Amino acid sequence: MRPEHPIIDLHTHSTASDGQYAPSEVAARAARAGTVAWALTDHDTVAGLGVAAAAARDLGMRFVPGIELSALLDEREVHVLGHFIDPVHPELQ
Repeated sequence: MRPEHPIIDLHTHSTASDGQYAPSEVAARAARAGTVAWALTDHDTVAGLGVAAAAARDLGMRFVPGIELSALLDEREVHVLGHFIDPVHPELQ
């Protein structure tokens, strides 16, 4: 059942970077919370996106492949979210 006010979460992390749960468990938790669209945006890696996409599909959620890139701006670390990325692009490998 879809909630009256759908939940969309476009910034989550898994054990592929600094998260607490494996990508499939993050997907399961998001689904249990009523999330209808979900992005996995681990720090500087696309390692969990394949498993996350399969889990989201199995759970009936729309999946957005993402990443959180670390960058320097004026000698200060900043994090930049990328959504709808191509996880098999050679430069992201």
